[in-house]
Amino acid sequence: MKFVDELYDFYKKKLTADDEDIEILVSSIMHELSKQDMLNILSELNQQELYQITGTYIAYKLREKLVQDQQLGSIHDKDTYIH
Repeated sequence: MKFVDELYDFYKKKLTADDEDIEILVSSIMHELSKQDMLNILSELNQQELYQITGTYIAYKLREKLVQDQQLGSIHDKDTYIH
């Protein structure tokens, strides 16, 4: 992904492998991007990159819903979980 390559080249001497550093950087950058900026970045993705990002997002949201349902007690049968 061109955008990631450019970010890496710009910040590589300042970044550590610490997840927290990366999360802070990404959060800061995302707050500055408009919806159109984000769509432009996504439009540069190849099929595999788009597949990976979309799949990761869908899996994350499904896990989030399962956790939310568990916390609310709306799922009572352990056999309903997909493993």
